[in-house]
Amino acid sequence: MAEALYFMPDISGFSNFVNDTEIEHSIHIIAELLELLLDNNPLELQLVEIEGDALFMFSTKIPSYKELMQQTETMLEEFHRHTKEYDTKRICTCGSCKTTIDLDLKFLVHYGELTMIKVKNIIKPYGREVIQIHRLLKNQIPVQEYVLFTENMYMLYQDNMIESWTKKTEIYDLQNLNYFYKILDNIKLKVAKDSEIEAEKNEDITIPDATINKTFNANIQTIHRYLSELKYRHIWDKEVMRVEFDENEVNRVGTEHNCVLKLGTLKFETISRPSKDSLIYGEKTEGMILLRKFYYLVKLHSLDFNTTEVSLSLYLEYTFLGRLLKRSILKRITKMWQNKLESLHRVTKSVISQ
Repeated sequence: MAEALYFMPDISGFSNFVNDTEIEHSIHIIAELLELLLDNNPLELQLVEIEGDALFMFSTKIPSYKELMQQTETMLEEFHRHTKEYDTKRICTCGSCKTTIDLDLKFLVHYGELTMIKVKNIIKPYGREVIQIHRLLKNQIPVQEYVLFTENMYMLYQDNMIESWTKKTEIYDLQNLNYFYKILDNIKLKVAKDSEIEAEKNEDITIPDATINKTFNANIQTIHRYLSELKYRHIWDKEVMRVEFDENEVNRVGTEHNCVLKLGTLKFETISRPSKDSLIYGEKTEGMILLRKFYYLVKLHSLDFNTTEVSLSLYLEYTFLGRLLKRSILKRITKMWQNKLESLHRVTKSVISQ
């Protein structure tokens, strides 16, 4: 009988995350995180299936203790680097994006006989070993991030498990089931510390070349959604025929997309700026003629539920030839954005009146 290692990374906090926050963004975020785990799989474990918030994987090639622990640590570190970006680079204010930083990751590992079942063209592991690792998902470990070894795993690696492991016994089906766990909270702390040390890479945007101020009779969240959700761009920006972007990714600082215009295509990157009392969204491009770079930032400040102050700042970095035509270029771009804001106001105002 063949034997296999069974491996399950499981995202903690997933149920509350989905139930209490916006479902569309939560689906994108969980999908990103599961894909990230699959991309950081140096042991080349085979994916059996995706089980909501977890990956069920296995391998008949049994790794060393060091190799296995390295995989769990790599997965966990990349997981937290990704969730940290939702804290430092997000531009969306929905509950899903704001609480991604609170998600945790645990690992369950088991070793035992490998029995396969075939249903039509689907072949996957089956039997008591699969049942055992799934039962342990509902364990009583008092922390959120850990790696759990079943007793079979302990017998396989016991000579290497010399410290930081805790034995625990629970009753399943009226029988005692032993397992061992190691707390992994140091990795999340390391990622948080690294993030604090690394300087925030904001664009050096100081004095704008032009500013347009306007009061919108619309809710601040509605305006921000139509600005930052790329699927709405063509509704208010009439110069854009369509926007090409990854529909499975939540827009955040560093996200790139292509605006397809009547004459050509412009590639934009999302930018922002920290603010305690306002919502800010912006983009930059290096593809505009006569300009080295073009940036815009839209600052939204709520006056009341349906009234929002909108301040648009335009930043232009000219080429040599562009400097010769600076006044006409700035006038044209300012007029263009006045029209965009008028259109955005009409669209967002109509949303609250429906």
